[in-house]
Amino acid sequence: MKSVWFITVFFIIAGCSHSVYKEYRSENVSIDSTYESSELEGLIAPYRNEVDVQMNEIIGVCDSTLVNYAPESPLGNFAVDVIFEKGMTMSPPGFNEMRQTNTIALLNFGGLRAPLNKGNISIGNVFELMPFDNTISIVRIDAQGVTDLIEYLYTMNGQPISNAKLNLTSENKKMMIGNVPVESNRTGIYVITSNYLASGGDKMNFLRDADQKWDSGILMRDVFIEHIKNKGTVSNNGIDGRLIILK
Repeated sequence: MKSVWFITVFFIIAGCSHSVYKEYRSENVSIDSTYESSELEGLIAPYRNEVDVQMNEIIGVCDSTLVNYAPESPLGNFAVDVIFEKGMTMSPPGFNEMRQTNTIALLNFGGLRAPLNKGNISIGNVFELMPFDNTISIVRIDAQGVTDLIEYLYTMNGQPISNAKLNLTSENKKMMIGNVPVESNRTGIYVITSNYLASGGDKMNFLRDADQKWDSGILMRDVFIEHIKNKGTVSNNGIDGRLIILK
């Protein structure tokens, strides 16, 4: 008796002007179960080969391994600094007051899924680092949101943060943005982050509850790829004391 199988093939392509990675699905192909394995392999091989070529493309070099840990890590600092740099080049409507003294970038440890190892960096390595299709979002939080952000970082023992320095203890919590102290009565700040966190992911309710949000539609993964290609070499700059938490 003959049975029918259905094969779905996924592959990834890159645009000409810049790297854009999309997922495509071929039409289902009905295959008689008596097909020889070599014939089946012949159908799949072209797609597998194209994926391998794209994912194995070398885009840069890492001078030493970047790993992820709390409250501050080389990998977290690298990733969040890249996102901050990119976010500050954007001009979202209604966010005209963004500047170095009132804007930060914030990610989460759980969103960075693999280290960047010493040696060549391939596109596949970046997919391992950031396998989710998260996009860059910008959120404006008010004074209460700033207070909640600081308390959150203390409770969670940190998260990757850029353009900010925090010294947090049980009795005293201080935050600076662009070397300017954040006062409890200020009107609010801008946060460059992911669409996942902007919607309250990882218990970031202070972002979820914000009234002003904008999503760029730009994949964070593509931003990392573009940055690495432009830099050529990713350096391990260690940690710089941007998050000091004492409990």
